[in-house]
Amino acid sequence: MANKRKSLCIDEKVLLIRAIETGEKISDVGRRFGFSRSTVSTIWKNKEKILHAEGEGKNSKKLKKPIYEDLDQAVLSWFHRQRQNNMPISGPLVKAKAENFAEELGLTSFKASEGWLGKFKQRHHINYGKISGEARSVDTNVTHDWINRVWSKFIEKYAPSDIFNADEAGIFYKLTPDKTLKFKGEKCVGGKLSKERITVLVAANMDGTEKKKLMIIGKSKNPRCFKNIKKLPVTYKANKSAWMTSQLFEEEVRKWDAELKGRKILLLVDNCPAHPSISNLQNIELAFLPPNTTSVLQPMDQSVIKSLKGHYRRKLLMELVKSEGKTSVNMLHAVNFLSKAWEEVTPTTIQHSFRHAGLCTNSTSDEVETEPEFESDDDLPLTEWIQQFNMTGNTVNL
Repeated sequence: MANKRKSLCIDEKVLLIRAIETGEKISDVGRRFGFSRSTVSTIWKNKEKILHAEGEGKNSKKLKKPIYEDLDQAVLSWFHRQRQNNMPISGPLVKAKAENFAEELGLTSFKASEGWLGKFKQRHHINYGKISGEARSVDTNVTHDWINRVWSKFIEKYAPSDIFNADEAGIFYKLTPDKTLKFKGEKCVGGKLSKERITVLVAANMDGTEKKKLMIIGKSKNPRCFKNIKKLPVTYKANKSAWMTSQLFEEEVRKWDAELKGRKILLLVDNCPAHPSISNLQNIELAFLPPNTTSVLQPMDQSVIKSLKGHYRRKLLMELVKSEGKTSVNMLHAVNFLSKAWEEVTPTTIQHSFRHAGLCTNSTSDEVETEPEFESDDDLPLTEWIQQFNMTGNTVNL
């Protein structure tokens, strides 16, 4: 599939400009909206032309101007400030605040209706998003300092093809969606969802040209389904918890170090206890992310793991459809599906993830490269699939 590129329309560029005008940093704006820093910088440099073009109505998609422009700008500025402080904002809250501003401006005839709210959100490209507590806790000063002071030295030393990132993710490998398309009036009935989990270690280099063979950790050392199987497409390990351990991580890194045979690479990982510092490596230099920055700086967490899980879920569902629900998914299915799903994660997706984490900036135009998206019905987050379980104890990295 050819890479998709989209040109930002005037409204979208104006939205970025307004965010910067409220005091938000260019890098923060890019990270929040999912565009590269250089793209936002270019838009900011050309803000006069862009604002002039908006005023002349050159954007065919531009909505009709609001009746009360002062009120609209007051609400938008307030909205930007609240989001910079990571405050959750609901529709009723926006309407209540708009009516407060209207009262202050003496607009006695204004009513914050659902229609007004819908036009306000459409005009300023506002939609709903799930709150990530992990990302909220990240100190942007820490991430900026680490990128400027530490990461800048690494990218001078290594080529993009020699910079790798690795991360683990938990996968409920038998889990199917709890939502379905259905006929009107049809009752939805399904089987009990499975909570059987495995852990997968995912690693790839910055330019997306090299993906490391997956390492999968299960609970059973010798699953029955592996009988008479001479070779697996992944590295399979097992322990009672099916989690990554420091011993397994060190074994995998040392094995990789020996396979490199003189090629020098950088391996970036988070600083969790399962990732120890490893001495006497000949070809791998281990680099660790600052504490509590995984959700922002970890490339695999940006969209690579999501893409892998999306491809895996599709293969799982296709298998169930093909067998009319008669297939009992086992570890061998999971291993093969994951291996094939990993093959389908594109270099574009991997490159996008490194850029989105702020670890490389090689986009210099107003056009933003985007990776292929799954249809929403095909890409339901695993967390939505397991909400009904009310799981307690260790948090699974999904």
